[in-house]
Amino acid sequence: MLLEIHCHTSRYSRCSQIDPVTLVRQVKKKELQGVVITEHHYLWSDEELKALRVEAELDENFLILSGQEVETDIGHVLVFGASRTIEEELSLKDLRGMFPEAALVWAHPFRGGNVPDGKKLLNPMLDAIEIFSMNQTQKENYSGLKAWHNYKFTAVSGSDAHSEIMAGVYPSQFDHPILGINDIAMEIKKSRARPFFKEIPKSGSNIVVTEITIGTKGGDESRNRIILKNIMDDKKWESAKLSSDITAFLYRNGFGEGRFRVPGIIDVNEKERLIIEDGQRGKNLFDLLTHVDKSIGADYFALAARWLARFHNKAIKQGDTEGAIKKERRRFDSYLNSFTGINSPYLKKIQPVIDFVKAREEEIFLKKRGSFILNHGDYHPKNIIIGQDRQQDSTTLFISVIDFGNSIMFPRSFDVGYFLSQFQGQFHAYPEILRYCMEADFIDTYIKESDNIPEDFLEEVKLFKLRANLSIASYLIKVGKGQGPEMESLISRCAIK
Repeated sequence: MLLEIHCHTSRYSRCSQIDPVTLVRQVKKKELQGVVITEHHYLWSDEELKALRVEAELDENFLILSGQEVETDIGHVLVFGASRTIEEELSLKDLRGMFPEAALVWAHPFRGGNVPDGKKLLNPMLDAIEIFSMNQTQKENYSGLKAWHNYKFTAVSGSDAHSEIMAGVYPSQFDHPILGINDIAMEIKKSRARPFFKEIPKSGSNIVVTEITIGTKGGDESRNRIILKNIMDDKKWESAKLSSDITAFLYRNGFGEGRFRVPGIIDVNEKERLIIEDGQRGKNLFDLLTHVDKSIGADYFALAARWLARFHNKAIKQGDTEGAIKKERRRFDSYLNSFTGINSPYLKKIQPVIDFVKAREEEIFLKKRGSFILNHGDYHPKNIIIGQDRQQDSTTLFISVIDFGNSIMFPRSFDVGYFLSQFQGQFHAYPEILRYCMEADFIDTYIKESDNIPEDFLEEVKLFKLRANLSIASYLIKVGKGQGPEMESLISRCAIK
């Protein structure tokens, strides 16, 4: 069973803004099977609970029970199964002695940045620890999760709801059917209760990404999601920090909500090399375009152009232009070495392209470096997320962009050319998508949304498409695909016109 086991009503808790009827109905909307009301130092009577069920028009299948939240010497403790209202503040020891059959749960112990040690969390007078709570930040909830994994105590979650929007957000899961408050106490004491959430680790090279989803979708389809990125490699950690800094800046400056977004950054932990960010409902553009109708796909394609234009319109100057130029110059040597290193049959074709792009970029460095702005640097379909806040409401559609770790100070045409090259490469096996997601449409949409297009913009886009093709070719060689249909197609797109 899924139950909300920590919530307050305005009837008996002065800090709450939600009336009892609205509370239980909202928990029901979250598709939970019941609620345990936990007022501060007040225990609802059976008669009051029965009257509330009638008033809220809920059938007997929906469980309505009462516990209470009590002030103790260790902070707030949830009490399930006490025989009376506990009006006084008690020490944990006295509370345990007075109600030995009750389940005692330490409420939101990580609130305020607290990190209780193992001795406190494993206190035998406690039956469980509340690790997820709306009264804790996402960072603090992660601290609770980490402590649970470390010490293996019995854990539960509770919304600590004081308003309608908080009710039912952090339910607890019980292994066996619950009929009364004594069942709640027994299940907690027997460690047959736990937070209701999914934790999915996705390991990669020198990085572990974990996606955590807490609670049910319910009627409003709203669930808390956080993404944990644990990075071991020094270079990748610096890149990840740069990415999070840019993401946080954009989030604060127009990309935090609405149709055009980036994820929210919750925390950057230098000591643990951990970045915590908001998870988002949606799929990347590549996956979507291979499954949706072409009219919908064309709209998503246009959204990608609009997002990029809005980003470039910010004209962000935060970055090392001279460092970007030096790094770019080194790239051409690495591209050439990729082909010579395997005695590539395409070397004669690619050498003039490398020389051309290198020389043309040097002209841009000489004449335009003062106008460079921050570019994403790796703008392609798999870094673009399309989602909807509410699945059945198309007006809640949004586009969000991730991974700014390769950001670069360059002309705005760089991201456009890079995207178009990557798009053509990623959809090489999907010619029907390339037929309706046309390059000209992307460029037209981008220009219409942009506030500063230079005269030679289109020529620069062509240049940076070539530059991106060189990068893709170098990557294909690196992964052992230096010859074959994909490389052949790519080389054919590298012709200098």
